[in-house]
Amino acid sequence: MDDTPAFEIDIPGYAVRSLNPDEAEWLQRLYDQCTDFALIVEGEPFSPTAAQAEFRSIPDGKSLGDKLMFGFINLQGEIVGLLEAVRNYPDETTWWLGLLMLAPELRGHGVGREVLRRFSEYVRLRGGEAMMLAVVEDNRRAYRFWQKMGFEVVRKTEPRRFGKKMQPVYVMRRVTAWG
Repeated sequence: MDDTPAFEIDIPGYAVRSLNPDEAEWLQRLYDQCTDFALIVEGEPFSPTAAQAEFRSIPDGKSLGDKLMFGFINLQGEIVGLLEAVRNYPDETTWWLGLLMLAPELRGHGVGREVLRRFSEYVRLRGGEAMMLAVVEDNRRAYRFWQKMGFEVVRKTEPRRFGKKMQPVYVMRRVTAWG
């Protein structure tokens, strides 16, 4: 894991900070609120250890030092959002955005757009020229969101297993310059 300072967002009442594995129990509460997302992706609710696993999950060839876990914290100190990314993956100028998950009450209010805009700047200032991500085919709402944010499909994979579901994935990319 990384001690990199978090980026700031311009949303009153919310802050962004790096998360550490000791906070997995609090992060799990967010996972439990996002069952709708789990059902779309995996066809079943998240496991009770999904947050713990997120802190340890990294692509081949990368280390935990390349992984970033940012939590969105409300005034009550609750984790109401998560952005997980891996720097310099799949190449030295691209950062992989593994997960952007928001509590249901934050969706559709511009929070995701603001987070992505600020994170894009964060990546650009650290030498990242592009960001990539993957969206499962059944997550149409997320696919439309990422398209609106300037991500373009690079490729569509063959169906693969996610929990109880088999579905293809759209791999998407955008440059970090915002405009």
